[in-house]
Amino acid sequence: MFETIRSFFDPPITADPEQSTAKLAWVVRLRWVAIGAQLLTIVPALEYKLLEADMLPLFVTVVATLATLNVGTWIGLRRGIRGTPAHLLVQLAADILGLSALLILTGGAWNPMVPILLVHSVLGALLLEGRLGLVFFGLLLVCLGLIQYNGRIPQGLVGAIVPKNILFPAQIVVALVFWILTAWLSRTLDNLKSWFVDAQQRKTRIDRLRAVGALAAGLSHEFATPLNTAQLRLARVGRQHGLEADPDLRTAIEELDRCGDILRHMAGSQLQPDRLALEVVDLDAIARQVCQSVASVHEGATIRFLTDGRGPKRVLVPPVAFSQALINLVDNAVESGGPESEVEIVVQRTGMRAELAVQDRGSGWPEVVRRHLGEPFVTTKPEGVGLGLYYVHSLSEAIGAELTLGDREFGGAVARISLPIVPVATQGDALGVSATAAGEWSTQNG
Repeated sequence: MFETIRSFFDPPITADPEQSTAKLAWVVRLRWVAIGAQLLTIVPALEYKLLEADMLPLFVTVVATLATLNVGTWIGLRRGIRGTPAHLLVQLAADILGLSALLILTGGAWNPMVPILLVHSVLGALLLEGRLGLVFFGLLLVCLGLIQYNGRIPQGLVGAIVPKNILFPAQIVVALVFWILTAWLSRTLDNLKSWFVDAQQRKTRIDRLRAVGALAAGLSHEFATPLNTAQLRLARVGRQHGLEADPDLRTAIEELDRCGDILRHMAGSQLQPDRLALEVVDLDAIARQVCQSVASVHEGATIRFLTDGRGPKRVLVPPVAFSQALINLVDNAVESGGPESEVEIVVQRTGMRAELAVQDRGSGWPEVVRRHLGEPFVTTKPEGVGLGLYYVHSLSEAIGAELTLGDREFGGAVARISLPIVPVATQGDALGVSATAAGEWSTQNG
């Protein structure tokens, strides 16, 4: 019973125009409640002389008009008519015009029920968006003015009138406050809804990466033993038959070594399932810690961390995997610029996104790497495997980030990762995890 009543009044809180039909049905339900309440007030209003007897026919006519509108709207919805934002505007406008007429007949601005009209400022901000919402708010102000200056003062309110120059501005202020707060609430809920949808999609992609990581680890384990056996047997055959210098045998052994390197890279990648737990971290903190860890490995290079200083930039990432992705980018930058190169890790905020850039003064990104970004085993390095940048790209896609490769002004390369910032209302308590995650990678890889 309670759930049925609650669902009857439960509003469809969304700015999606496609849900205008659901909003319209909700307005119809609310109007039936309002019509019933207006009919119930007739007798008390006559008793306390808030409604004069000669105004009763007009009062009933207004209520009957609203009821007729509601019946027509309800029939239309039952026949499958789809609501639009314009339909909502018309329905809400009819409500405030009808209510204003009833208030004018029963004391105007001095009727104690006037605040009910201000509730429509909440409904307008909740159900309408953009220019339609502003049009409705303007109409509401016009109705307040009409009530203020055209009210018929019944005998029951004579002698208890507040001056117009005080009451009317106060009502405008109250309506404006209602409107601002509710519009803010509606936008906040829409943003949170969008963020949670994105987070769910990121979780789905992360789950897929976990499966890929588990498969890669299993394949690496299963293939490692036969590869090692093949290498040992080939080496033994070469020694027994004096074929150590045979070019075909050397090529076979070298290719088996390369297969082993690829498998080791796959087994040690950041896509292992236990390293893909999503947590809210401060991007500045995790980048700073990675910078310190990598600087201790590349002692000849100068690695600097720069930030715009605009406060914490909280993002939802798997800290360990993201730390390794950043290490991969820094390693690429150092290899491109040489052992004594200068590399910068720059973190800044742009709107509701945080951007992390790793930039160097090396030779820039090869065209083949740009063209095949996101594909595995693409490399121009003689000893490279081509998995480092692939894993960075795969992880970026999984967490809803965007990886782009560009040229740095005056020479060099830039790799940028753009991530959505977590809304304040959804931030958890895992904000100190970045240093731990980066420290874990420092221990494992240092």
